[in-house]
Amino acid sequence: MRTLVLDSTYFPVRIINWQKAMILLFTGRAEIVTEYDDRRIHGVTDTFSLPKILRLYSRHKSDRKVRFSRHNVFWRDSFKCQYCYEKYSSSLLTIDHVLPQSRGGKTTWENVVSACAPCNTKKGNKLPHEANMKLMRRPAQPKWSPQICLRLKKDDPEEWFQWFRLKPA
Repeated sequence: MRTLVLDSTYFPVRIINWQKAMILLFTGRAEIVTEYDDRRIHGVTDTFSLPKILRLYSRHKSDRKVRFSRHNVFWRDSFKCQYCYEKYSSSLLTIDHVLPQSRGGKTTWENVVSACAPCNTKKGNKLPHEANMKLMRRPAQPKWSPQICLRLKKDDPEEWFQWFRLKPA
C-alpha cells in the first residue's frame, strides 16, 4: 500500500509506503487527509486504518536538485536519442558520455545524454563532431521540480489524481 504525501499547503511532494506513513503519523509530523476503507493494520492492542493521503505539518523544501539517475536523464531528454532524434522506450535507450569517459569525461548532467544503441555504438569514444553526429541539444541539469515527478500507477487510488489535475488512464 502506498500513501500520497502533501506538504502543509496541500502540494503533492512524494509517495511513500504505508510503514513510512505510519511513522510520520506516530511521530506527529503529519495528519491523515483520507484513509483506505478496507485496509487496516493490527497491533497487539490497537487496529489502525492505513492512510491514503497524509498532510505534513511543515512546508516541503522545494530547493532540492533533481537527483541524477539514468531514468531522470531519459525524462530530461524526452526519451529521445539525442543523435538520431527518435523516441524509444527506456529499455532501448543507453547513456552516452558526450566527452567519453576514456578521454576524461565525467558522469554529470552536463556530459550525459540519452542515445539509442546504434548511435552510441557509432559514436564510440569520439566526440560527436568527430563521428559526424550532432546533438539534439546541449545537456544540462534539469530545472523542473523533483516533487512533481511522482510515478503514479494505474492501481493507485483515483482520489490521488485530483491533486495532480489528472484523470486515471
